[in-house]
Amino acid sequence: MNGRPLSLTRPANRTGEPEPLRHVIDQYKHREQTITCVCGWHGSCATNSTGGSDWTTHLNQFRTKRK
Repeated sequence: MNGRPLSLTRPANRTGEPEPLRHVIDQYKHREQTITCVCGWHGSCATNSTGGSDWTTHLNQFRTKRK
Protein backbone atom coordinates (compact mmCIF):
# COMPACT_ATOMS: atom_id res chain seq x y z
CA MET A 1 0.00 0.00 0.00
CA ASN A 2 1.28 3.43 -0.85
CA GLY A 3 -1.02 5.32 1.49
CA ARG A 4 -3.12 6.94 -1.22
CA PRO A 5 -6.90 6.31 -1.15
CA LEU A 6 -8.36 4.51 -4.13
CA SER A 7 -10.62 6.55 -6.35
CA LEU A 8 -13.91 4.88 -7.24
CA THR A 9 -14.88 7.55 -9.77
CA ARG A 10 -13.87 7.84 -13.41
CA PRO A 11 -11.46 10.59 -14.37
CA ALA A 12 -13.02 13.69 -15.93
CA ASN A 13 -13.46 13.77 -19.69
CA ARG A 14 -10.43 15.74 -20.84
CA THR A 15 -11.47 16.25 -24.47
CA GLY A 16 -14.20 18.73 -23.61
CA GLU A 17 -16.73 16.73 -25.64
CA PRO A 18 -19.87 15.57 -23.84
CA GLU A 19 -19.95 11.82 -23.32
CA PRO A 20 -22.60 10.00 -25.34
CA LEU A 21 -25.70 8.75 -23.57
CA ARG A 22 -25.09 5.28 -22.20
CA HIS A 23 -27.92 2.86 -22.73
CA VAL A 24 -28.33 1.02 -19.47
CA ILE A 25 -31.21 -0.78 -17.79
CA ASP A 26 -33.48 1.52 -15.83
CA GLN A 27 -36.05 -1.15 -14.97
CA TYR A 28 -36.06 -4.92 -15.42
CA LYS A 29 -39.05 -7.23 -14.95
CA HIS A 30 -37.93 -10.84 -14.63
CA ARG A 31 -41.24 -12.66 -15.15
CA GLU A 32 -42.20 -10.61 -18.20
CA GLN A 33 -38.59 -10.55 -19.47
CA THR A 34 -38.87 -6.86 -20.28
CA ILE A 35 -36.39 -4.03 -19.95
CA THR A 36 -36.83 -0.27 -19.86
CA CYS A 37 -33.72 1.69 -20.87
CA VAL A 38 -32.79 5.05 -19.38
CA CYS A 39 -33.45 6.57 -22.84
CA GLY A 40 -37.10 5.44 -22.67
CA TRP A 41 -36.85 2.40 -24.96
CA HIS A 42 -38.93 -0.55 -23.73
CA GLY A 43 -38.74 -4.09 -25.04
CA SER A 44 -37.98 -7.73 -24.48
CA CYS A 45 -34.78 -9.32 -23.25
CA ALA A 46 -35.96 -12.81 -24.19
CA THR A 47 -33.86 -14.50 -26.86
CA ASN A 48 -35.36 -14.62 -30.32
CA SER A 49 -34.82 -16.95 -33.28
CA THR A 50 -31.47 -15.34 -34.15
CA GLY A 51 -30.10 -16.01 -30.67
CA GLY A 52 -30.14 -12.35 -29.64
CA SER A 53 -32.84 -10.21 -28.12
CA ASP A 54 -34.57 -6.89 -28.74
CA TRP A 55 -32.41 -5.45 -25.94
CA THR A 56 -29.21 -6.61 -27.65
CA THR A 57 -30.39 -5.08 -30.93
CA HIS A 58 -31.11 -1.79 -29.13
CA LEU A 59 -27.64 -1.74 -27.58
CA ASN A 60 -25.96 -2.52 -30.90
CA GLN A 61 -27.78 0.36 -32.62
CA PHE A 62 -26.21 2.85 -30.22
CA ARG A 63 -22.84 1.19 -29.54
CA THR A 64 -19.95 3.60 -29.88
CA LYS A 65 -16.43 2.73 -30.90
CA ARG A 66 -14.22 1.70 -28.01
CA LYS A 67 -11.26 3.92 -27.29
